[in-house]
Amino acid sequence: MYGIMAYLDQETEERVNQLRDGMREARIADYGMRPHVTIATHTEIEIVEFKKAMKKYFHGESVVPLFFPSLGMFLDSGTLYAAPTKNEILNRFHQRYHERFKSYVDPKSLYAPGQWVPHCTIASHLTHEKLVEAFDYSVKDLKPFHAKLESVALLELEFEADVCTNVKDILTVELKKE
Repeated sequence: MYGIMAYLDQETEERVNQLRDGMREARIADYGMRPHVTIATHTEIEIVEFKKAMKKYFHGESVVPLFFPSLGMFLDSGTLYAAPTKNEILNRFHQRYHERFKSYVDPKSLYAPGQWVPHCTIASHLTHEKLVEAFDYSVKDLKPFHAKLESVALLELEFEADVCTNVKDILTVELKKE
């Protein structure tokens, strides 16, 4: 599987990683993927062709401002996340990507238009008890914050029993700073 991940600005990445480090030290959760907002997933792509198209497409896209005012969780997955406001800029960024790369999009994907819940995962695969601990820890540590999506990466993801076990970075494209 392949993922299109939008990476956050350095300050936000550090903030999320500090929160995760605190949870790791408190033995609540240990989540290792780089902080991001997933834009899409694809089951099959032709890598060389897709990389060229992705470079060309994202070279013209601008940094996306975000505001994270809330925490959320996905039911039945033990996932806790920070949720950005779904504003017009973010919605257009997501929609344009899916229009441009529609031949690769699985309409049943959780990241497809109409189903997408933009989020930055804080912890996942938690038991009910650990999810409650992670939520409590996060509420005490986090305050609403502004962030930016500054680059987009194509990653190859390997899964075992719905758990990502390996991530290979194939391409990262910086967004235009205005």
